[in-house]
Amino acid sequence: MVKAKHIIIAGVVLAVGIIAFFVFFQSEETKVKRQFKRIAKKIEKTPEESIVIAATKANRISEAFTKICTVHAPAYSFSRDIPSDELSTLILSMRSQYSEISVKLYDFVIDFPEKGNALARLTASMEGKLTTGESTADLHEFKCKLLKIEDIWRLREVEMVQVLKK
Repeated sequence: MVKAKHIIIAGVVLAVGIIAFFVFFQSEETKVKRQFKRIAKKIEKTPEESIVIAATKANRISEAFTKICTVHAPAYSFSRDIPSDELSTLILSMRSQYSEISVKLYDFVIDFPEKGNALARLTASMEGKLTTGESTADLHEFKCKLLKIEDIWRLREVEMVQVLKK
């Protein structure tokens, strides 16, 4: 009986220690990666998703950006400063073209040129099914600038890097 009690206590202490480690001792690089993964998760869409859930996800994505975010996409001749209050509407309208979306992120390279600023390069692949039934897939490289506000990394500039094709 005493052994079981000691094992349970040791297990609880170990679990608390692991949770404390992940909460308090994450590197800044891990926090930046986790922010990108949260954004990717919110972009994903399933056929069963309701309009209310879609709107909630769009609002939550906009929380990951600064008040004004600069977006450059030379391949699409697009460059614009987007206020955060317009961002959720833009995201909602883009996601509404799809019945399904899945996003995967690869090849993170993250630098911290000065305190409170981060530069991240990553590759993102997106597969989706348009509401018309047509399947689509894209692979893009992004260069992003992030700003740490209230201990949260927020995107302030996103650039879609133009990659040469074979």
